[in-house]
Amino acid sequence: MPDIPAALLSSGGPVGVLLFVVALVLTGRLVPRTVHEDRVRDKDDQIAHLRATLAVRDEQVRVRDEQVQKLLPNTDLTVQLLQGLAREAGRHDLET
Repeated sequence: MPDIPAALLSSGGPVGVLLFVVALVLTGRLVPRTVHEDRVRDKDDQIAHLRATLAVRDEQVRVRDEQVQKLLPNTDLTVQLLQGLAREAGRHDLET
């Protein structure tokens, strides 16, 4: 809604001010305090839920990283073992 000059509001008198307030309420620019507080509370709850979800996901990522770090040193040994078994079996296509 375009800015309404103060002179226009004052020339309309109390009816002009009332119409202006009604227009603000109808366009959603002026809401009761309880409605505003409810929306803020809902957003705060949503933020708290998202933070809790992120904390759980961060813990899952940390555990996964620890597991990968434990498994990585054994991969070279596993590859060498499989290549040796392939060699013994006569399959040379598995060698690098």
